[in-house]
Amino acid sequence: MKRLALLTVVFVALVTIGLPSLLVHGTQDTGIAEEDLRPDGKEPQSISAGEVNLSVYHIDTKELVDMSLEEYLVGVVGAEMPASFAMEALKAQAVCARTYAVNSMRAYGGGGCTKHPGADVCTDSTHCQAWLSAEQLAEKWAAVDAAACLDKIRTAVSETAGIIITYNGEPVDAVFHSSCGGHTENSEDVWPEALPYLRGVPCTFCANGGRPQTAFEISIADFAAAIRPYCSAVPVASSGQLLPSAVERSAAGRIKSITVAGEKISGSVFRKALNLPSTNVAWQVSGEKLIITAKGYGHGVGLCQYGANGMAEKGETYQDILRYYYSGTEIAKADFR
Repeated sequence: MKRLALLTVVFVALVTIGLPSLLVHGTQDTGIAEEDLRPDGKEPQSISAGEVNLSVYHIDTKELVDMSLEEYLVGVVGAEMPASFAMEALKAQAVCARTYAVNSMRAYGGGGCTKHPGADVCTDSTHCQAWLSAEQLAEKWAAVDAAACLDKIRTAVSETAGIIITYNGEPVDAVFHSSCGGHTENSEDVWPEALPYLRGVPCTFCANGGRPQTAFEISIADFAAAIRPYCSAVPVASSGQLLPSAVERSAAGRIKSITVAGEKISGSVFRKALNLPSTNVAWQVSGEKLIITAKGYGHGVGLCQYGANGMAEKGETYQDILRYYYSGTEIAKADFR
């Protein structure tokens, strides 16, 4: 009898306390306004960010802002890759961007942003990774369905949450570029260090996009003016020929170094001086002009973004894409401890 009375008291307590709590939970405000719903009436894809945060320096506002890693990645992927790309390509980009960020985060052994002390990363695309706010992304996608584009990017980030690229258990230097023009590059042919996972690979997947080949003209006088800051002598033309006495090319065909007016300059400097889309260039002299042909866009190391899209359209997964462009790597969960 005492046991029955005790059970009755417990039941009444559960009904009194639990039922109102259940009713409140089931009717609580989601925080999503009607105007924020997608065109199909569904809620936008949410990001499970956990407690992983990083410090971001905004070059536009000159402010240092703390934000969750996963939310930061939405702005990076939206800025770095067209939202029209296939989902698996966007996922590959999200993992690359996350790996880059983790490598920079001071809380996990990274050195932070060397250009802006106190920040893990900055929004300067020439120094860290490009990044756009939600407002900037909406403006970028104004001509299409901005809400659908944002939802697609957020899905790519959320479905790869916490995933990074590793080599021997450590995050890689997950560099990427727009299009390689047929073959990616070994890291040491562009930068000083030879990294085992940044090996050049054949890439036919970017043939249908990403500036596979660009041709333009420049006068010999303009060429001389552009190259002058990098040479002590002014390069000239002689007998209808440009005066580079030697051109050293990588196995992929890009210029590693070029000698102009007796001085050797790197392919990267040559590209910068002439504002070339890549260092995979050839030229011929036509009168007082140079006809220059360039293949691809970017430094050519690591992930080829248009190549990733081409692979995704052929049915490859983001894991397949990343393992192809980063030799001998593993796709793993980051250890945020």
